[in-house]
Amino acid sequence: MIAVDSPPVPRRLTWSLLASPSTALLMCVFTSQAAVLVLSPILVDVARDFDVSTAVAGQLRIVAAPVAALVAVVVARAGARLPYRLLLASGASLVAAGSVASAVASSFQALAIAQIPLWVGVATLVAGGIGAAGAWSAPEERTRLVARSLAGAPAAWIVGMPTIGWVAETNWRLAFLAVPLPAAVATMGLLATIPGGKAESRAAPSLLGLLRAPRAGWWATGELFAMSAWAGTLVFSGALFVEEYDLSARLTGVVLATVAAAYLAGNILGGRMRGACARRALAWSNVAAAGAVALTWLVTPNLLVTVALFGLAAAIVAARTVVGTTYGFALGGERKLEVGAARAALTHVGYLAGSLLGGGALAVGGDAAVGIAFGTLFLAAAAPYLLTWSTRCEGRVTRLGWATPR
Repeated sequence: MIAVDSPPVPRRLTWSLLASPSTALLMCVFTSQAAVLVLSPILVDVARDFDVSTAVAGQLRIVAAPVAALVAVVVARAGARLPYRLLLASGASLVAAGSVASAVASSFQALAIAQIPLWVGVATLVAGGIGAAGAWSAPEERTRLVARSLAGAPAAWIVGMPTIGWVAETNWRLAFLAVPLPAAVATMGLLATIPGGKAESRAAPSLLGLLRAPRAGWWATGELFAMSAWAGTLVFSGALFVEEYDLSARLTGVVLATVAAAYLAGNILGGRMRGACARRALAWSNVAAAGAVALTWLVTPNLLVTVALFGLAAAIVAARTVVGTTYGFALGGERKLEVGAARAALTHVGYLAGSLLGGGALAVGGDAAVGIAFGTLFLAAAAPYLLTWSTRCEGRVTRLGWATPR
């Protein structure tokens, strides 16, 4: 058994909002997402500055995804020996170091090396942040804290995209200093304000132990399909708006920030779904996401319709991600960090799989093929839960935070 600190969620009104675990965990996810998205808007400028092709510059993302997934697995095994606050502070400091190193990189090779600590920090923040959301909350509060933590991702898009577009007009290097660096510093400061709680005993860390739990393997498979579909959608969304509607890079950033606002709304909705059966909610939401994502690519009469469909898809995916993460905690029991590590690994593998599948579909059949491919992935994510499609749920919430089926 391993003892780790587990700060409780503050209840007293006299506590400062900034001292709450929910604010610190939101910033952990915000920082990790800011580090992920910073390269996308400046990729062309980076390639031009270092005299490489955009395709070569894009390899930074392809290599980074499996590295981050591997780090998430390592965190699940070794990170449990550290208090969550120390683990998260280490992740934030790595993002800060990688951001500074990226901003001052003198060559493309130096930039590639600088991305290593940044992506290690990203994986550590996601795995540790989601794990802490489970460990620092009671079962009846868990969905709400998970939702608040995951809200950091769309918040990073809303704040980060316009900021990166603005500073990159001066120099692309400023993007690393304007978004992920201050976010990392703020995260370390917020983590320092969280009061310590009593020690918590939990099982020895084992990602395989989590996956061997009943239904956990099906859960991980479904989450991998869903994350691959959504990650691929995000990777190619900019190309959809630029090529289909001839939008500028700055306007595309504004559009994507608008979609992120819809994702944030869905995140809030997901945080209020504690009274529904988790598996039934995942069956419904994955099928709904399949339809919304497919229509985003298949139905493009004008920009307004595409933004509306994309926003609807974002809201549905956000809600199902909150439900899926909380259901993972219910399956994992004491293995909170392993659930966070699994979520981080699945997300990064999803970026790789979604990028490869989306790129192939786009080359073969254009936008229509992309919509069908990603819609099919969401349907595959729904498959493990289709038997619960018509399940009726009682109103009371169990100790796991979910209503029991009739």
